[in-house]
Amino acid sequence: MRSRRLFLKQLGGVSVFSPLVTSALSNVLPGTEGDEKMKNALKSFEPRGWKQHMIKQGDGKGGWVIRLGQIQFHHYTKRGVPYHPILGQGIWAFGVTQMDNGELILLASWDSDNDQSHGTEPQCEDFKGPTACEKPMIAFSRDQGKTWTEFQRIKGGEGRPVMLTYLGKGNLMFQSDRVIPIMQYFSSDYGRTWDRSPLQLTSTGQTFMPCDSNTAVDYDANGVAERVGEIGYIYGTKPTIGMVRWSDDGGRTWNKETIPPQWQWQQNYQGQSYTVSTSEGSLVRAANGWLVAALRSTLPHVRALNNGGLSGTVTSISKDDGSTWSPIKILFEAGRHHAHLLRLPNGDIVMTLILRQDVQNGKLASYRRGCEAVISHDNGQTWDVAHKYILDEFSFSNGLPLSNPTGHLFSTLLDDGFILTCYGHYPSKGACLIRWKPVAS
Repeated sequence: MRSRRLFLKQLGGVSVFSPLVTSALSNVLPGTEGDEKMKNALKSFEPRGWKQHMIKQGDGKGGWVIRLGQIQFHHYTKRGVPYHPILGQGIWAFGVTQMDNGELILLASWDSDNDQSHGTEPQCEDFKGPTACEKPMIAFSRDQGKTWTEFQRIKGGEGRPVMLTYLGKGNLMFQSDRVIPIMQYFSSDYGRTWDRSPLQLTSTGQTFMPCDSNTAVDYDANGVAERVGEIGYIYGTKPTIGMVRWSDDGGRTWNKETIPPQWQWQQNYQGQSYTVSTSEGSLVRAANGWLVAALRSTLPHVRALNNGGLSGTVTSISKDDGSTWSPIKILFEAGRHHAHLLRLPNGDIVMTLILRQDVQNGKLASYRRGCEAVISHDNGQTWDVAHKYILDEFSFSNGLPLSNPTGHLFSTLLDDGFILTCYGHYPSKGACLIRWKPVAS
């Protein structure tokens, strides 16, 4: 968190406009009669709505093919007008889903960067108190994400809004992060109003840390959630202790808590033995009934260098509804995590991930950062890395070791068969949305 805040402040002096546009803006100051002139002059530069976007897919032979996608950025500004100053340190999307009324709901975290709103800076960084630098925000779309309402803060909300879950018939829930105590938020009117209550502790009375990932939901014939499963971990333990638990009442209470022993193991790294473990994780019900988990792993690279941006991604499968789990399989050793799992109508499972550090064979291979996706055609047993998708990428280096200019993501399936993925593109200080569709297998 601290390195991200430093990175953003250093970035603040960099213009995001071309010289031509900057020159045009220099003669028009916000808050004057020039506002209308600016709107008219820059109409062709309107940033809202979908824009053309190039997506790369591996060809299975070490090369790439180009796929067509769309992209947009949604910012939080004082006036809600393009090119007005962005408030605070920016806003990042943490959840997006399509509801049964046809609307899309977008949850985001606004970094207020206002010390008066959360007390001392150390409290903000260590998220040990009831308030936080980051505030949950919400926006809606009625046209498949082409346009959005302005972001509004959820009344009384604190921290990051994670684990967004649609429960059917206008009911939603999410959990807070970066704030203690952790709260659960519930809405029964398609996200217009929210009530909250403390998130249930573990069976041993410890804090259950939510994830920047997704739950697994079993729906009844009417599209209402019958059962919700989530992955999290016990706060404050080293190594981390990953666990799964379930709710039969829409997330109000949680039961059937299990700690899979397979999610901790020993691994040697540079002559030293480490206990490797998992923390965050996403869960999905495969087409054949299995449960598939994608887990953020604290591989030795992370422990040795004390950098969460080096976390990797591993997978584990339960064939008996969560009673037992398979040994983990390492999918990405380091630098790719915050996995989100989405099952498609044809049974394929799409895993979208953040690329924070392009680590290959134990070394930093490039300056690439961004968002990627891989697909499983066999209920999570294997993943087609050779044909992975690069949904978005940019090269970045600010001279600081292992800086993290990307973070967190979420994906949802739209009615038209496209996938909408949102992710944290820190340099933009806005919610990045990508509309794409996997090639039929």
